[in-house]
Amino acid sequence: MKIKLDKPLAQLLRPDNIDNFIGQKKLLSPGKALYSIINSRNPVSCIFWGPPGSGKTTLARIICQTSSYKISEFSAVKARLADIRKFIKTAKASLDNYALFLDEIHRFDKRQQDALLPSVESGDIVLIGATTEPPGLSINSALRSRLRIFEFEPLSISECIIGLKKGLAYLEKELSLKIEPEDDTLKQIARLAGGDLRNCFNLLEDILRLAKEEKGTVRLKKELFDELAQKFTDYDKNGNSHYDHASAFQKSLRGSDINGSLYWLGKMLVGGEDPLFIARRLIITASEDVGMADPQALLICEAALRSIRHIGMPEAEIPLAQATIHVATAPKSNSTVASLGQVKKIIKEGYSFKVPLHLKDSHFIGARASGRGKDYVYPHQAGSRRISYLPEKLENSSFYSPKSPLEKTRLESLQNFLQHWHADPQKQNFDENKQFLAEKKQILQWLEQNNSTNVTTVDIAQDLDLDRKTVFKVLKLLEQEKKISIQHKAEIKLLDDKGE
Repeated sequence: MKIKLDKPLAQLLRPDNIDNFIGQKKLLSPGKALYSIINSRNPVSCIFWGPPGSGKTTLARIICQTSSYKISEFSAVKARLADIRKFIKTAKASLDNYALFLDEIHRFDKRQQDALLPSVESGDIVLIGATTEPPGLSINSALRSRLRIFEFEPLSISECIIGLKKGLAYLEKELSLKIEPEDDTLKQIARLAGGDLRNCFNLLEDILRLAKEEKGTVRLKKELFDELAQKFTDYDKNGNSHYDHASAFQKSLRGSDINGSLYWLGKMLVGGEDPLFIARRLIITASEDVGMADPQALLICEAALRSIRHIGMPEAEIPLAQATIHVATAPKSNSTVASLGQVKKIIKEGYSFKVPLHLKDSHFIGARASGRGKDYVYPHQAGSRRISYLPEKLENSSFYSPKSPLEKTRLESLQNFLQHWHADPQKQNFDENKQFLAEKKQILQWLEQNNSTNVTTVDIAQDLDLDRKTVFKVLKLLEQEKKISIQHKAEIKLLDDKGE
């Protein structure tokens, strides 16, 4: 249906007094600073920080109107420094009280913000700035120290419904219609608007335009919401909300909350976030919070990123969701980032040493003559000597501390491999010979004590708790040394020193 209004509904319903103002009860309750300032009719320079549609501009106008201050409104997006200076000059020359309302003050650069300082500090003007960005990041410290900061919150569902009911009453009167919302329709509008009252009114107007009039009655049905859902999701991919949602996404992944991870993923996707940005967050989390507990997580996240580039959206949303679920359900370990942090910490503390000579590059003429590469041992040679790969003063340092079971098993396997691979062959042969001689002596003593012609390797192995192959090997050696004779592979006879 057609709707003809002189102005947007949000403008038509903007309140002009504090009694009709909706929201911000934490700021406007008795005993709160802003409540006291309004009642004193003596406004102070301040910053209103909060999301769009939370009442920053409206409250600034109400404060000035209540206090008999003339308000001049500028947008930092369009205003030039010359415009601000002209206003300040006018305010100084006037006997009236002036307030400067500067919307999106975070858009002013340092030079422009500094130009406001003298007049704010002298009290020539009252500055009320509005911003959706954290003042600590967007307002320079010199100006910020001279301003009171009040944080606005998104309106609650119930507060938005109050505003919507006022909007319906106004529209019914102006359009001479009866508007009947289905059950929970107003709640659905409030939910989609994300606590932004301006969005509530805009969404109400859009739904009315999609609805059909029947005999002077318009019914607001739920199916009208689908095509408007993305437009009114409370997600601004270019604003502070972008980083807040990314933070919530990563923290949900780190905390192994599958549902939370999927929810924030979905909200960013519906809000039009760059999927490559989401994939990069996944890759970082896979290394930082999963790490060596599940190295496969990094490959899955990297594959999700490649799918975005090679397949495109919306199909690539599925690999993104798969990677999200994998990271959320993977075992967690921050040993990688902790190890790197420990190394960087000691280096910054002064433990920065030169590369030892045996590790220096020796692939150029004259390198060997200067000692480069000397005593370096190529580790792929079985039985090679294990060398140190750290500076001498850090040889006993340990930076990596495994946390997950998989990491510990992996490290144990490495230590077992190194112990076997780098064993000294001469020492190993010596140890083996020493053990063989002891077994030879043990078997010979057994034969002397059990002198019998009906002896088998099984008998000896069982009595001495030895392997049959070892027993047979020793017996063959004793036969070669003519200390025994073996007949029919089972009969053993002790011989005297002459071999008889």
